[in-house]
Amino acid sequence: MSLHRVACPTAQGSRAAARWFRRSSDAVGSGLGQSRSASHPRGAPGPETRTFGGGGFARRTRRGLGTVAPSATAEVDTDALIASYLDEKQLKQVRTFAATLLERNKHMNLTGALTVDEVLTRHVADSLALIPAIESALGLESGSDDRKITLLDVGSGAGFPGMALAIARPRWEITLLDTLQKRTTFLAQAANECGVSNVKTLWSRAEDAGSVGSEHREAYDLVTARAVAELRVLSELCVPMVKVGGAFLAAKNSIVSTREELDSAASAVNVLGGEPFRAEEVRSVGPDGNLRTAVISRKATPTPEKYPRRAGMPNKRPL
Repeated sequence: MSLHRVACPTAQGSRAAARWFRRSSDAVGSGLGQSRSASHPRGAPGPETRTFGGGGFARRTRRGLGTVAPSATAEVDTDALIASYLDEKQLKQVRTFAATLLERNKHMNLTGALTVDEVLTRHVADSLALIPAIESALGLESGSDDRKITLLDVGSGAGFPGMALAIARPRWEITLLDTLQKRTTFLAQAANECGVSNVKTLWSRAEDAGSVGSEHREAYDLVTARAVAELRVLSELCVPMVKVGGAFLAAKNSIVSTREELDSAASAVNVLGGEPFRAEEVRSVGPDGNLRTAVISRKATPTPEKYPRRAGMPNKRPL
């Protein structure tokens, strides 16, 4: 079976790019039947990884350290990506969740997506693209590791990436945290509607959940956040809830666009007990037409008791 790839034009925004992907779906055809090896052939150039910290950064590729110019466009076969993680039952669960999300979106501001296919393109594929980075950060064998992990999705909002990850990896125990009770209520109802049993919801501020004495402090193998805040703020909100030996992962846009943010957050993550950030490209296209990035820090030491600071302070006065 031949591989069809879709390139996202850099000049378009995320909504326009999503529409462009949908128009291209006819060319993709039966991509949902393709294997993971087809979506990323052996020997093909892999995503780029860079390590940040100490006021500078190193750009690391599979060919070693060096300078790599960002591409004008990135190519991702979203149908093949989804098919590589979801079987027929799981795809049905994802579509049920997407339909439930769109129905609730009539009364709540949850997503700008208008169709089930757009939810899959804009949110589900984007979420599933984080799986290799998550498994690498936790030392898991891709798709075949039976170990249960605990994952907290901070600022889950419409349920991404947490809900998509829960469906794709049913052994993972996933908690969806949000500050709005109506969103956590929706997510609990939607999980039940989809038959997803490995999801819990948590109505709380991250500062409260991660405070000393909370059952959620240093309780999770991995804490993730997608499109919530800048990295200095996210570090203080998320790292206190990561177990020592676990990892914090933030989903960001391209490595180039987040370079300054990564450098400015290096001190914060160190203070909180995290190792220097590592930035890894994932197979998802951002609004600038470049591959998105998973920013990862492993937890090396316990977080000092004074962090996180009281609610609102991380945003007002970032570390």
